Amino acid sequence: MHAAFLRYFTVVARAGSIRAASEQLHVASSAISRQIQKVEDELGTPLFERLPGGLRLTQAGKTVLSHAERTLNDFELLKGELGEMRGEKTGTVSIASLDSLLVSFLPEQISRFHKAHPKVDFRVRSGAHGSIATMVAEGEADLGITFSLARPEDTAFVSPVPMPLMAMVASHHPLADRSSVTLADCAAYNLLLQLDTAPIRSLIEMELSVLNRTGRVLAASNNLMMLKPMILAGDGVAFYTPLGMVHELDEGSIVAVPLEGTRLGGLEMGFLVPRRRKLTQAAEALLEQLSDSFETLRGAPWMRKLSGLEQA
Repeated sequence: MHAAFLRYFTVVARAGSIRAASEQLHVASSAISRQIQKVEDELGTPLFERLPGGLRLTQAGKTVLSHAERTLNDFELLKGELGEMRGEKTGTVSIASLDSLLVSFLPEQISRFHKAHPKVDFRVRSGAHGSIATMVAEGEADLGITFSLARPEDTAFVSPVPMPLMAMVASHHPLADRSSVTLADCAAYNLLLQLDTAPIRSLIEMELSVLNRTGRVLAASNNLMMLKPMILAGDGVAFYTPLGMVHELDEGSIVAVPLEGTRLGGLEMGFLVPRRRKLTQAAEALLEQLSDSFETLRGAPWMRKLSGLEQA
């Protein structure tokens, strides 16, 4: 089958419509439709059910999708191996990550990797834990960076480090001088919550409801860059890992206060990788760099602060 068809078909199958796939691929809908129709005619069977709400794979379509994903992955592996023969890393690495890591951690890591391996390209998407796990399981992402929470069986969680959610407040906020806080303490002030971050937000809301404290949600957004200025202004309390606030924590404009009496303070973060799909050599090399960078976080000031809280 033609390489263009394999690429078009996998995107259509994931997007559920030719129009959505056209927007992702920047290819005319008519061109995608013609490719799919041509292969359906060659195979003598429909690959999609045409429904009012979009497209759904037929059983034959599911078989073709499995073949397409294997073929595209094998081709990426081949390009990587040929690159290694020339003494260089090549190819594209796709990453799915929590929003907070896109602020500084991932851009800095990708820049560092690019300097060592200039022929590797990157595709990065943000999402909540559930969507990250799905993207890795279904082959849309080579690596996922997320919390150690429930995940599909055909993914593995590697290189975990403690990465708790902490109360993020401005340096002049009343909670900034506290050695630790509870969710009930935070609910006495305006809350700045994340949207679309199940199950994290649901854990926060569930634990607050148990305490009969809901708190006023002044603002909620799925983008850290929306909430960060409000944190800096002292408008409320947000719950993030320190990785989204590295520079502000270093300069002291934002303070990370450990949470006690909640499961949110005991989270781990690491990398989701596929169990049944081999990573390209570029993806393996990036995973090694990211894992090493995570390990260095154990010596960060906020980590030592948490260690002291645990010992107490």
